[in-house]
Amino acid sequence: MKPNQKEMTATWLREGRLSKGFTQKELSERSNISIRSIQRIENGEIIPRSHTLKTLAGILELSFEEFIKSARKQNIIVQENEDVETKSSSSSLNHPQRIILSIGICLAIIFLAWAFASQSKNFPETTFELLIFAATILALITSTLFFLWHKKR
Repeated sequence: MKPNQKEMTATWLREGRLSKGFTQKELSERSNISIRSIQRIENGEIIPRSHTLKTLAGILELSFEEFIKSARKQNIIVQENEDVETKSSSSSLNHPQRIILSIGICLAIIFLAWAFASQSKNFPETTFELLIFAATILALITSTLFFLWHKKR
C-alpha cells in the first residue's frame, strides 16, 4: 500500500473533523468508531475500510465520492478498500459458517439418498445400479460444495 494513500486519508479526515469543530472523542461517539481507530487513521497508521470512511464522511458532511475521485486523480487508488468491499458482498458466509453448511448439505444429501434407496425392497438390483447411484450422489455433493466454496475473482 502506498504511504500517500494513508497520508491523504489522514489529512482528509483530520481536516474534515477540524472544520466541523469536533474532537476525536466527539467524532468517535457520533460514529460508534473507537477513538483509537480514529487516532490511527489520522496518524496515517491505517487505511480504514470503505464502510468506515463512508460513515465518517456522512457525519462530517464530506463527500466520500469526491475523496475517491481525488485519490484516483493523484494515482492513489483505494484498491484495497474496494477489494474488501467486493469480497464481503460476493459471499456473506464466513469460513466456520461454510464448514457448518457443508456438513449439513452432505448429511442432507446422504439421508435423502438413503430414503430414496430404502423405499424399494429391490433397489439396487445390480451392483452396477448401486455404483451409478453412489456416483450420482457423490457428484451432487461435489458440485454443491464446489459452488459453496468457489471464490469469485
